[in-house]
Amino acid sequence: MEDNTGINKRQLIKRFFIKAGVFYLLWQILYLGIVRPNGHIDQFLTNLVISGTVTGLNVLGLESTNIVNIVYIGNIAAVRVENQCNGLELLALFVGFLICFPGKSLPKLIVSIIGSILLFITNIIREILLSLNYVYFESSFNINHKYTYTIVVYFIVFLIWKYWIKNFSIVSKNA
Repeated sequence: MEDNTGINKRQLIKRFFIKAGVFYLLWQILYLGIVRPNGHIDQFLTNLVISGTVTGLNVLGLESTNIVNIVYIGNIAAVRVENQCNGLELLALFVGFLICFPGKSLPKLIVSIIGSILLFITNIIREILLSLNYVYFESSFNINHKYTYTIVVYFIVFLIWKYWIKNFSIVSKNA
């Protein structure tokens, strides 16, 4: 089946995987070669997540603060937010998919921005829940940290991607 540009779906999918491979390679070079060694972007995002987590816990009525990257509820160290927890790599994966998938640029930009904000807020909520989990249900912390919240966050990513494909991609126009 061909779309209105004369490109069939098989060609679109092939282009997607080629673009995705190139994007992944470029992202790894950029992240491992510049972003991670420099540390500024990671630390900036980590600080935003920490600040959002502390603010969220305080809004919930829990006296919270942080010392460097450790979030405290009262005097209990609840979570340590590392750079790996800031969501940068998830955001790169999310936006990279949208960049590589066939579709118009303006909707890609809008969905990328709104989706990234939603995922960032989701990550802060994840850290709030992990903090509460550690303080009140410590025995389930490790499994929730490793699996439950990861599954939930990626599920949200897939829902946004599905929304993008269904409403804005060239591929969906001929489904």
